[in-house]
Amino acid sequence: MGRTLDVLLGRTTKQTARLKSLLGLATKRITVVRAHRQVRLAQARGDVEQLLRLGHPDRALLRAEQVLREQDALDVLDMLESYCNLIAERAALVNAHRECPDELREAAAGLVYAAARLGDLPELQEVRALLAAKFGRGFVAAAAELRSGCGINTKVVQKLSTKQPGLESRQMVLLEIGAEKEIPVRLHNTSYQEPGISNSHTQRTDEQDDERPRATPRAADDDDDDVSAHAPLAFKDVEAAAQAAFESAATAAAAAKAAIELSRAGSGDPDDDRYRRTPGRAHADDEMPHRGEDLARSRPASVRTNRGL
Repeated sequence: MGRTLDVLLGRTTKQTARLKSLLGLATKRITVVRAHRQVRLAQARGDVEQLLRLGHPDRALLRAEQVLREQDALDVLDMLESYCNLIAERAALVNAHRECPDELREAAAGLVYAAARLGDLPELQEVRALLAAKFGRGFVAAAAELRSGCGINTKVVQKLSTKQPGLESRQMVLLEIGAEKEIPVRLHNTSYQEPGISNSHTQRTDEQDDERPRATPRAADDDDDDVSAHAPLAFKDVEAAAQAAFESAATAAAAAKAAIELSRAGSGDPDDDRYRRTPGRAHADDEMPHRGEDLARSRPASVRTNRGL
């Protein structure tokens, strides 16, 4: 009965009053941090614009990551500010329950989760300690570890994630800034013409280009043998090039084998071929003994006697 009366009259304890004061300080701090983040966001967007004007879309794509991070930080600050205002307005409800009420669970869990990930808001550390003393350490541990049923909004988790933004998100930033500043943006060999063009259109265009027939090696004409023999061949992929090389090697091996067989079949007996190429050599060999006898007869008798002839 007493707690119900405190809720109706708006009465709070010292602990709840301290919580309400910290939430007010956190709200003021959020306003200051938001202003700094807005300046950094404007600088990042300006860098992307300058890179697009200079014709460096790749570098602009890298800078777009900072644009997304600053925008996510601003979105989280807006959500945390609403959480702080909600709990501060219903501080009496916090004082009347030992467990976190369902209508405040998302706000309380969101502040606990963000306290460990936003160093720009030191007041949230004390808010987390007060919530742990009020609702128990189990509630704070469940929110910090993202346990099932903790009540945290998934947008808060996504905005505070440290993962690198996806390629599509960064491309959308470039297209948005290009449309706003009337700068043509070229992504994946596709020109950006209107703000309504999305990445899905770019992807479909790339798929259509891939489906087009590519040039394949073709036989050369009889009149262009000398030219086409030295012309480079275009292949679809590595497998096509390897297949062409294998076929060429097989053809060369077959031609070499046929040449060897033809040379063996046409050569015949080596001795016959030798004599066929030099027809006068056989006759000369037959005359060699007769010439020797003639020389022996023509020598003097004394010479023949001394040598035993």
